Amino acid sequence: MDTFILHGGTVVSSEGRVRADVLVKGTRIAAILAPDATPPADARRIDVTGTYLLPGGVDTHTHLEHRVASGATRTADDFFSGTVAAACGGTTTIVDFVRAPAGMAIDDAFHARRAAAEASCVIDFGFHPIVPATAGEDDTFERLTRLTREHGAASWKFFMAYPGSMVSDDVLIRGFRAARECGALPMVHAENGHMIADAVERLTDAGRTAEHEHLHAHPADAEVEAVHRAITLAEHVDTPLFIVHVSAADAARVVRTRRDAGADVRAETCPQYLVTAYEDYADAGSRAAGYICSPPIREQANREELWAAVSNGTIDTIGTDHAAFALQTTDPEMPQKDVGKGIFSATPNGVPGVEERLMVMYSAGVGTGRISLERFVELTATAPARTFGLAPRKGAIVAGADADIVVWDPEAERTLSAETHHSLADYSVYEGMTVRGAPAAVYARGELVARDGEPTEAAIRGRGSYLARTLPTY
Repeated sequence: MDTFILHGGTVVSSEGRVRADVLVKGTRIAAILAPDATPPADARRIDVTGTYLLPGGVDTHTHLEHRVASGATRTADDFFSGTVAAACGGTTTIVDFVRAPAGMAIDDAFHARRAAAEASCVIDFGFHPIVPATAGEDDTFERLTRLTREHGAASWKFFMAYPGSMVSDDVLIRGFRAARECGALPMVHAENGHMIADAVERLTDAGRTAEHEHLHAHPADAEVEAVHRAITLAEHVDTPLFIVHVSAADAARVVRTRRDAGADVRAETCPQYLVTAYEDYADAGSRAAGYICSPPIREQANREELWAAVSNGTIDTIGTDHAAFALQTTDPEMPQKDVGKGIFSATPNGVPGVEERLMVMYSAGVGTGRISLERFVELTATAPARTFGLAPRKGAIVAGADADIVVWDPEAERTLSAETHHSLADYSVYEGMTVRGAPAAVYARGELVARDGEPTEAAIRGRGSYLARTLPTY
């Protein structure tokens, strides 16, 4: 069992920071020690003077080896490449999704996907099952209940938009109630699918199909309506609710207003909504496909208001919604963004970002004074772990927790680029962005899996473990 001590750094939590040493024995944090404490004789001393010691990042919204609802293609990153990218950026835990293909039960899909992930993931992982559109017609909720109770799949995702994925309000109600009864957290992709379908039809009829028109097919009002409706239905059932990837400032205001009125609702946003904007791709031609994700990356004015929601606590977590498609197809069996050239509605949705998340949020958030260092830790590690049943094992540097530790160099500068990231996407929405603050070393359960943004020999396929989760009582 390897024993080492990280000496000379500043341990950061969501509540404060302290100069302290961290003693690691095997896979766990054994103790937090005063800097002048005498370490065990068998402990290797690793000097990390001048750095912050942060809990490993927890990204509860990724899509690796993710097949789209139609089954026509899947994301470029597999479980190996995606988790290597995550580790290099300081994320040591992900929670991905399980979508059941047509004709397959959700629990069978879960077990197959878990096996694939266990064979390839470099870091620890969990899964959110996606509630299929047919859930009201079969025994899906009984199967989901068993997955929650027997395998710790303690959060279920409901789509409120998109053909083949969208569930009706009666399924939301029934599903929310089933989740409440077995201790699962319902999470929603909150956009009004009928409003989007109408907008797509009107844009197409007008000949406005270019990639940048995707924004106009997903009006902020569609997000606002769905957020309000989802919270109302959750209150009707008396269940907590989590809203993924809030992109519209007006939707964030609904979250704040309803929460202040007593609703048990939490929300996530993503870095792409905070540091990029419609103005970045409005005149980009076919390269605007790289920015297509849903909800869309909105205008710069919206971005500034969304930052306020991050700063004031309306937004609880920062995920990535990492769904990495390439701009150019290299395998005809796996078409990428170019399959929809000139037609936004035919372009696969999603952007890469699992590697850049911590660096972007630190540089654009902490570095500009928008958020504190402690708030950064809360958003990217502690709150995601707590909300999705990973604490106290993940999300904080405390005795007994997994030794998931990021040695963070606040002075390091890196220029983000597709040339240097480890995702298999051939572009980055952060291309050319220079960040200040980056991981110098990343430990996952006590093993050094990345150093200075590159994987180590320990970053091997299959070292990640599946995480069964039990949600806290709020």
